[in-house]
Amino acid sequence: MRNSIAHVIQGLTLLLILVAVGGCLRDGGPAEFHVRIEPTRGHVPYEARIVCTPLAGTYTYQLPGGASLTESSAELDVVIDSLSWTDGRHARSGTATATGTNAVPRILRPVIGGNPDTWQLEPRERTLIDFSHREATMSGPETGVDYDGEWRVVEIRLECSLKKICGKSLADSVFYPPYEPGVVHALFNGGLYDDACIVYPTYTSELDSAGLPYAPAAESGYTYDSYHVRNLYHAVTFPSQTGRIRVTVEDDWGRRTTATFSVPIGPLSSHSDFGDPIDYKDAILYVAEIGSALYHASNCPSVCSIAVGNRIYFAEQRNAEAAGFQAHDGCL
Repeated sequence: MRNSIAHVIQGLTLLLILVAVGGCLRDGGPAEFHVRIEPTRGHVPYEARIVCTPLAGTYTYQLPGGASLTESSAELDVVIDSLSWTDGRHARSGTATATGTNAVPRILRPVIGGNPDTWQLEPRERTLIDFSHREATMSGPETGVDYDGEWRVVEIRLECSLKKICGKSLADSVFYPPYEPGVVHALFNGGLYDDACIVYPTYTSELDSAGLPYAPAAESGYTYDSYHVRNLYHAVTFPSQTGRIRVTVEDDWGRRTTATFSVPIGPLSSHSDFGDPIDYKDAILYVAEIGSALYHASNCPSVCSIAVGNRIYFAEQRNAEAAGFQAHDGCL
């Protein structure tokens, strides 16, 4: 019969010690005696099973505070401590360790552009944002994600404080070249960086038919359209502003942790796109709703009633019309 010990261990490392009290091998005792915990690691409090060498006799499961439980079974289901076995004559001992953790990944600021001393973004400049972990050195602070188990970056976002529609920030386009569905990595200066991305600060593009942003330059796995304007802010100038890098990390228990870092972004006073410069306050984009036949100017009140996840953005009216949408008479 298996029993459950309703005891919660407070702490991160849990040591289980088994002591078998009695005689020795030449008296007919067991040659070997083992104990293990399954699983050896968990998010405490977690359920585990103590498994001992099966022998005739009784096992005493010693609990914190001096209490104990004596059973004939060599297995015990527990919420994770120590035990002893005896048949009155023989003795063997073994030690097993179980490790539990409540800690989530510690997310430190990323490295920008491969330089741990850099903490500023330049508009439209191809930039690496890297969350792989690096210890502190003479050349820079500790950076990236620190965790004692397996982890991965799920998403990296960059939002510029001045790029807003209906009061909410419109995120920059993020690239993970070479593009692979669900993989967060980036090619930069000949190296492939895990848990990293490429951004062109202040650049937000339309999405192609696969739901990916158009790249402003060649990016492996992304569409580069040199014949059409795809940048939603193609002629817009910006003063200095604040960017917010937001990262979501998933650990080996499936828990997700998010952190946000504020970083200055330099002014965008000149640009390579055609057209006369437009102040960001006067910028007008074009927005359609998935499942609708109409598109709107971004300053149209109708846009605010469209759920953010259902919005499709266009840099120019002709792009919206080429996608099959018609202008909303109320705002265009």
